[in-house]
Formats: sequence, C-alpha cells, structure tokens
Amino acid sequence: MMKPVVFAAWLVFPLAGLTRGTEPPPASTPDSPHDVSLAQCLQIAVAHNAQLRLASMQFLATKGRVISLHAILFPTLQAQGLTTPPTLFVQFQQTLYNRAIFPQLRISRLSEEQVRLNYRQAFDDVMFQVRQAFINTLAARAQVDLYRNYADRQAKAMDSAQQLFEAGEVQKNTVFSIQVKANLARHSQADAQLQYTRALLALDTVLGQDLPPSVHLTGELLVDTPAKLDAGELTAEALQKRQDLQSLESVQMSAEQQVRVDLQNAFPIVGISSDGAFQAPSVGPLSAGGGYDLEQNYDEPSTERQSGNSQLPLSFYATWQIFDGGNMKGIRISDQAQIASRDVALQELRHSISEEINSAVATILVERDNLRTLNGQASEAELRHLADVEYEAGRMRQLDKAYLEDDILQQQQQRLTAEYRLSLAAAALDHALGDDLETAVARPRP
Repeated sequence: MMKPVVFAAWLVFPLAGLTRGTEPPPASTPDSPHDVSLAQCLQIAVAHNAQLRLASMQFLATKGRVISLHAILFPTLQAQGLTTPPTLFVQFQQTLYNRAIFPQLRISRLSEEQVRLNYRQAFDDVMFQVRQAFINTLAARAQVDLYRNYADRQAKAMDSAQQLFEAGEVQKNTVFSIQVKANLARHSQADAQLQYTRALLALDTVLGQDLPPSVHLTGELLVDTPAKLDAGELTAEALQKRQDLQSLESVQMSAEQQVRVDLQNAFPIVGISSDGAFQAPSVGPLSAGGGYDLEQNYDEPSTERQSGNSQLPLSFYATWQIFDGGNMKGIRISDQAQIASRDVALQELRHSISEEINSAVATILVERDNLRTLNGQASEAELRHLADVEYEAGRMRQLDKAYLEDDILQQQQQRLTAEYRLSLAAAALDHALGDDLETAVARPRP
C-alpha cells in the first residue's frame, strides 16, 4: 500500500502547505462554537472520504497486475516427483520471442498511469462534492438567518400593532393579519432550519466524518465572478487538463496493446526448453563393476546401479498456430468493437465537457447581471427608513410596514439565490476545467 499513500500525499501537499495556519482547533466543549473552513473540510475528506479510500486500493491491485504482466520476461520452472523409482522431473522453459512481450510491457506502464489518473479524477470529484456541499450549507444557513430576522421583525410588528389596538389607533383585523404573518414567518424559519440540518448531514456524508454539533462554517457565497469567461478557450484548456479524459485515452491505448496480446497465437513463438529427469541414488546392491554410468538410461531398474542418473537436454522450439477454427478472428472482432465503443465514449466525454463549461459560463453571466440589478436597487435600510418617514407622516399604515418586510425578504432571497447559483456555477466551472484542487486551495471559493 505504499503507492497509494505516496500518491495521496503528493496530491495533498499543496493543500497541507497552504492551510497550515488554518488547522482544526483543539477539541472544544459541546457548547462552544467550532469554526471549520472549506480548506479544513477538504482535509477531512482526504482522510476519511470512502470514495477516495476505495480509489486508493486500486494501487495495490494494479501492482499485482503489473507483476503478472512482467512475468512474460522470466523463465518458468516446473517439477514433478515420482516415488518408484525415486525420480524428479524438471521442466525449464524460457521464451526468446513472443509478439506479446512488448505490448504487455506497454500495458503495464499504462496500467500504472491509469490508476494515478483514476485516483486524481476521484480526488477532483470529491473536492467538487465537498465544495458543493459546503456551498449548500452556507446558503441554507443564510436562509435561516433571513427568516429568523424576518420572523423577529414580524413579531415586533405584531407587538406594536397590539399596542396601537389597545390605544384605539388600529382595528383588530390589522392585529390579526400581522399575527398570521408572524406565525407563517416562524413556520418558514423552522423549515429553513430543517434544510440547514439536512445540508449539514449531506456535508458529513461527503466528508466521511461527522462534524461537531456546534460547527460553524467560515466562508461566504460568491459576489464576484471569475475573470476568464471565454467558453471556447476554457473548453480547449479543459481538453488538455481533464483527468478523466486522459484516463480514457490511456485506456484506449491499453486496449490497442491488448489486441496485440490477444492475437499473439497468430504469430510464431520461439524459446528454449528442457524436459529432463534427475534420479536419486539406488539403495539396492552393487552390481559388478558398479559406479556412475553415463551410458545407462535413467529409467532402468534402480537395483542395477548404485548411483542415480540424470539427463537435462536443452532444445530450441518454435510454435505457430496455423488454424484455430476462427478463434483469432472472433477475438479480433470483439476487441475492435470495444475500441470503437471507447472511441464513442471519448467523443461523448469531450462533448459533455464542452456542455459543462458552456452551462457554467451561461449561469455565471446571468447571475452576474442579476446581482448588478439587485445592487442597483434601494437597500433594505433605505426602504425601512423611507417606510418610517411615510408612517410618521401618516401616509403609510402599520399593516403596510408589515407587508414591506415581505418585499424586503423577497429582495434578500433573490440576492441569496443569485449568489448561491453563482457559487455553484463557479465550482462547476472549476470542476469542468479540472481545477478543483488548485482553485479550492489557492483561490478559496467561497
């Protein structure tokens, strides 16, 4: 398991270096807040995510496959023993030429490359999942804050309306209307709290470890857009960097080499072999003029000599399968069909990468315009100040002020939605480019 550990450490090295000053704080009491950043969540996922642990196990499996593929370079030695007479047959065989030798060695190198690419792709996928879950949790928490503030203001408006009713300045139906709005606000706050709890549970799942109940995620949703938004240039860049694309291309090259291995029997195989026997010394009586006799055959009765005999003839051999009933033709057709299917998969992956980038860029552009529009509107503080002025001047009712809070909440939700979608689109763009690790660490977003 050395390779998985070394490779994972190589990937996480920049993450550990850039987050050295933000390592998790010491264990805190259950009631004390526990701040956790995105970088810390990424560190937790590297150590505990089940998908990464499974991906790392492929290093050991690939090591065994490489050893098996390299076995074609070494001789084979087989032994068989008989008891009467005591004889040991030994067979030695060394292939000198086999068309499969070099393709198998290429496959072994490609297998090692593939497992590294596969792990890196799994790593990027997990980083993207963590960022998505982190963004979802931030947005859910912001939604809770919005509804909490809204519910508090509606509760204050209800108290104020009750006082005005007791003073005879408003009617009872005004109090009832504001009371209904306050109750609905608390209900909406409870729903938002439930969504936040679910988002935290989803984050725990992708991290592979439960965060403390008092966890407080440090970070904000995006309000700025990435500078580079040329879909064509981004697609060309992604086609050069995407690990899954490189992995599929490596698999395709490996399949082409496997075709040559599968068809090896259609070409001659040349080697050197021996098929001899070693016979142990006899325990029978000595024959006249006994001793070791090179002329004696190894399968003569053991009682005719004192010492055993041995033969180890070496010979070159060449085998060439001339006709196999169509087996090679069937293998060739099957392998060519697999290669063709992988070509289709490569084309589909390249197309999906382009679609991912175009979709992310389009979302970023739309939400950027939405944020600009929202930023051009009057702020919540300005709206409330204007409402207070109008109310004092007698041009606005208490109920109108309560309804104004609905408009303010809607505006806040629109801004939160735009920031949330912008953050998800930026994360999706980084994932489509294969920049999850670099972006999440060097340019933390959110």
